[in-house]
Amino acid sequence: MNDEAAVATLRSSTGYVGKVGTTCVPTMVHGGHAVNALPQRATANVNCRVFPGHTRAQIIAELEKVAGVPEVKFSDVTGETATESNASPMRPDYLAAVDKAMAASWPKVPVIPAQSSGASDSMWYRAKGVPSYGISPIFIKDSDDFSHGLNERVELRNIRPGLIYYFSLLPALSK
Repeated sequence: MNDEAAVATLRSSTGYVGKVGTTCVPTMVHGGHAVNALPQRATANVNCRVFPGHTRAQIIAELEKVAGVPEVKFSDVTGETATESNASPMRPDYLAAVDKAMAASWPKVPVIPAQSSGASDSMWYRAKGVPSYGISPIFIKDSDDFSHGLNERVELRNIRPGLIYYFSLLPALSK
């Protein structure tokens, strides 16, 4: 699907921007040697959250195209901290198990597959051919989600449905 207006709408929301495609942002910039002298060179780190299926070479080529300055050089500095991997296939047995577990824990709530902007550890499994999926019966507002932070939490209203969900899902997937 190439609906540019829909993608633009989703990317305008901070809750969706990292979930609808590869994103790159400059995170550190260094230049110059003194506060009163023109810099002879400058460097920048551009952090990219890469959707599965894109290669490092494709990302660098796109950055070079966007920069539009041949003198600007891009290089991949991730080394062994990342690996290229394809998206996991949407397996019918997995989707059926998720649908059943969700119906048991949150009746009438539709299941909508989505890309997670986190969970980058699954790239290592996908690269080895092991399908990897993020699953969660937790409902929380973006403004209350402090994943991996000091205030990481789950609202009490999510505990019982979460247990029902996992007690349904895990046996179904382990068969």
